[in-house]
Amino acid sequence: MENKTKRQLYEKIETQMTGRPVRELDLELFCARSLAEKLDISRNLASQYLNELFYEGKLIKIGAHPTCFLARSALENDGFASVYDNAEDLWNQADQLQEKRSVFSDLIGANGSLHYAIEQCKAAMNYPGSGLAVLLHGPTGSGKSLLAAKLYDYCVQHRLIGSEGRLITVNCAEYSDNPDFFLTSLFGYTKGAYTGAEKDSEGLLALADKGMLFLDEIHSLTPECQEKLFLFMDKGVYHRVGDNQKWLASTVRFVFATTENPDQALLKTLFRRIPIVIQIPALKERPLTEKRELIRYILETEQTKFKMPVRISESAYRLLEQHEFRHNIGELKNDIQVGMAGAYMKAIKNASPTLDLHISDLPSGLVRNPLRNPLMDQGSVSRLLPLGELLPRGGGESRYLLFYQAAMQNYERFQKHELSLDTFLATTTLQLEQYVDFLFFNNENFSSPQEEIVQSLLANINRLLNKKYGMPELSNNEIKILARYFTDLLQNEPISAVELRRRGRSISDFQETLKTVNPKLVSIANEILPLLQTGLNLPLGAFEEITTTLFFLYFNRGYQPAPIPVVIMAHGYSIASGIAELANQLLHQNIFTAIDMPVESHFETITNKLKQYLSEIRNCHEIIVMVDMGSLEGIQKYIDQTADLDIGIINNVTTKLALDVGAMIMEGDSLENILEQAKQRSLPNYVIIKNRIRPKAILTVCSSGIGIAGKIAALVENSFPKKMDLTVIPIAADTLQHRQASGIFDKYNVILILGTLNLKPQGIPFISIEDIINQSDSWALKEKLRMLMNDEELTVFTQNMVRNFSLDNLIDYLTILNPEKIIVYVEEILEQIQKRLEFTLSNNILIGLYLHISCLIERLIIDKRFVYYLNLEKFEAEHADFIAMIREVFGRVCRAYNVVIPTAEIGYLYNYIVQGKSVEKQVECVEESKSELMESVGFTE
Repeated sequence: MENKTKRQLYEKIETQMTGRPVRELDLELFCARSLAEKLDISRNLASQYLNELFYEGKLIKIGAHPTCFLARSALENDGFASVYDNAEDLWNQADQLQEKRSVFSDLIGANGSLHYAIEQCKAAMNYPGSGLAVLLHGPTGSGKSLLAAKLYDYCVQHRLIGSEGRLITVNCAEYSDNPDFFLTSLFGYTKGAYTGAEKDSEGLLALADKGMLFLDEIHSLTPECQEKLFLFMDKGVYHRVGDNQKWLASTVRFVFATTENPDQALLKTLFRRIPIVIQIPALKERPLTEKRELIRYILETEQTKFKMPVRISESAYRLLEQHEFRHNIGELKNDIQVGMAGAYMKAIKNASPTLDLHISDLPSGLVRNPLRNPLMDQGSVSRLLPLGELLPRGGGESRYLLFYQAAMQNYERFQKHELSLDTFLATTTLQLEQYVDFLFFNNENFSSPQEEIVQSLLANINRLLNKKYGMPELSNNEIKILARYFTDLLQNEPISAVELRRRGRSISDFQETLKTVNPKLVSIANEILPLLQTGLNLPLGAFEEITTTLFFLYFNRGYQPAPIPVVIMAHGYSIASGIAELANQLLHQNIFTAIDMPVESHFETITNKLKQYLSEIRNCHEIIVMVDMGSLEGIQKYIDQTADLDIGIINNVTTKLALDVGAMIMEGDSLENILEQAKQRSLPNYVIIKNRIRPKAILTVCSSGIGIAGKIAALVENSFPKKMDLTVIPIAADTLQHRQASGIFDKYNVILILGTLNLKPQGIPFISIEDIINQSDSWALKEKLRMLMNDEELTVFTQNMVRNFSLDNLIDYLTILNPEKIIVYVEEILEQIQKRLEFTLSNNILIGLYLHISCLIERLIIDKRFVYYLNLEKFEAEHADFIAMIREVFGRVCRAYNVVIPTAEIGYLYNYIVQGKSVEKQVECVEESKSELMESVGFTE
């Protein structure tokens, strides 16, 4: 939000919501009129900014009267929909989300790397009786103590522990050299049990009765202490030290923690009594997004201590983001605190109002040689980032929800005939690719136990459907993609029921459309989802069926078969399929097939799989086999009896080698020449893909997200003066920043990027939408668009942009008029005014007049009252010709709607058109009047 007023509007909404549950909010304080009054701006301007913030995903909309907007970041829970028909739907959803809200909700990684661990903990705590003992196993500083505390809070929240139950924490390392002291602390003692025991004393078991006992560093206990501990765990009773007669009882929930291998550090007898062992990942094993959240959280926490705004240089932020902290979160926190202490001293010395953390403030162990650190050479050392610009914590929509919104917007455009079926499917598939990019590239190599379970289940379903229906088996790489998708569904809130009801008809139509595209793939998706729903206890609905079908369409992209097929064989779960699918995608031809093999596969097993594959090939007399290792002679010995098939075999397969071979096959080279050239060409600087013809494309991008980028794409497509031989594709800004993470630049010849954010991709020109509409730097604009249209067509294009931009905005302003109908009249009026006055109005003024005149006509229809105009009689006397001209050009629209244009309104038009006065106050006057009139006929906005 670069606009100051827009930012103030958003902050006002946040402030009014802070600390208040949704049900306690006075929604009328969040309508355009109320907010405009508080900020002293026009209601029109407030309405415009509110709708922009809504499309950016920062606000949710409640479509009551008046329409209200709430800040997503200020809501007490995640999972709210984007639009609600009324306040009751909003309140019901808020109640449901509050019931689901867990004490783990604010734990970073609760829906990511820690999700499976948390679910295991919940299961252990809910076990009948006093639950099951839990062992948290992870490196130092990984968050075991925090998770234990959260477990206690969870038990209290769910009444598993009563109000009298306490959390008792013990660091066993303190007793490693004094086991007797541990036993007296644990069990308590009687008077005279040892020298100095002057009275009876309760132990930790008594203090933790009906509560939880957390024993950290459990491996530090001696075997004797461990033995005493498991005896109590068996019976639930114990003696105090010094009293072997009286038995005492205690009901305790045990949570243990260790940094050591429990198999080696604990007695087998104790370890057997701990049924649940939970792995806590090291910081380097967690997704990068979680590390960024942790950095921001620590900085925000420290900021409250210093009571002054904190900023961090981009270079320092990137260093913290990329450094591998051996002692995990604890070390990360310590290094930030050390850096902020030094930065605070500098702020005091320089009387600075902000605490600025630079890379030079961080500990020397973190920055070995700052002068040579590559982060210092990126020109970002002096750029300071407020904490608000770092990755936000919570409050945002999930990427799956963003994909859902983009896919549904595409389908609704298809229903309106704005997109052809092929364009709709191509655009939606690209957005699916961006979602997959996010799942993999933002989580790097992270793989949770939950994902491994989903992957195993999908592999079994894959084999089952292959036997039952004879469908081609999914590759391991495709199974991995689906596994990550369904894991994402498990770890995030589902699409809200309110949102699904709102778009229920469109979702149903979407399903029917996919049945016409490929009914077989829809049937396969219908077979898979019930099995997954049962196996994962995961509710899967109509849109999940749509997404699964889209994945299958994506996997079966219909590439042309190759004259010489290639089979890749490699050891590893998805090495061969990964190489094959990437090569097929980049070459746009179905050349490669994969056979994935476990690492421990025997040579005979490998060759048997290959022989089976070769025996099933039809209509082919040549084939190439690419393997990762092994004797070529050995393979030849096993398969040289294959009839009527020439076979070329290449070892040490790589992606580069596969692409090289694929390119030569596409060029029509012979089998012998391909094998010989592949051997000679495998140089690091060899260019593999040559002379590929790719369809032209324009990308639209917006810093606010793919939703607004999609609106820009529709605006551009609808404004072209003729049918263009290209595709307009909306794209997320983060996807464009990482070109290698997307297949768009491989599939399309991107000739231009339009939008609001210039990310300066190398070699591709960028044009701002604002520059087109405002006609700023028209010469440069013509130069960049010359490849698409001539000067005359460019003029029509900019005119259409202004018209369509105005039409898009009118939808938010008009209440009873059809925007598409009224804009035709207004377009004619403006054309006649410019012709009569013999000058051309700027695009900014034209947009303002489109809105002003359309709202004026609607106001005159609703009520015939006049507005006040200062010195009206003087205006009538001095500008009779202008008044007559306006009445004439307004004639057709006045007759159509049976209205008369008051002279006072003509006066406002004169001020705006001829004198160039600001229309803002005039619009405000018009809007206030309009609001009063609407209220008189039963509307409040």
